Amino acid sequence: MARGRSNFKMGTVEMIILFLLDKGDFYGYQLTTLIKRLSEGSFVVTESTLYPTMYKLLDRKFISDYEQNAGKRRIRVYYHLEEAGRGRLSDLLEDYREITRGIERILACTELDEGMLEGRASQLPDDGAGAGKGGTDESGD
Repeated sequence: MARGRSNFKMGTVEMIILFLLDKGDFYGYQLTTLIKRLSEGSFVVTESTLYPTMYKLLDRKFISDYEQNAGKRRIRVYYHLEEAGRGRLSDLLEDYREITRGIERILACTELDEGMLEGRASQLPDDGAGAGKGGTDESGD
């Protein structure tokens, strides 16, 4: 797997966990298995990725946990989405959809015309951060 793909995947784990917990309470192994099954094996979250993310979500009060007996000696820790987590999920989904729309627009490009190739910042749409200049004022003022 390419290194960049791994970094992209890491950035989506929180969103996917919150999304699944919005469907019900799960314990860690269930989450990893569910992610693998739903993605048909193309997205695998290991325990070394899952639990640090879960602890971060717990610390921020986006999720809570509770213990439940599973047999005579085993106790499972289940995770539950809290209201604050639903708000976080909504924000993450909005960001994700905006980013993927932008990526899809770029990937749909079949050829570039001369106007696009000139690359002048002044020709970019004003995003409120300095007319496409990354928020810096290049005029020297």
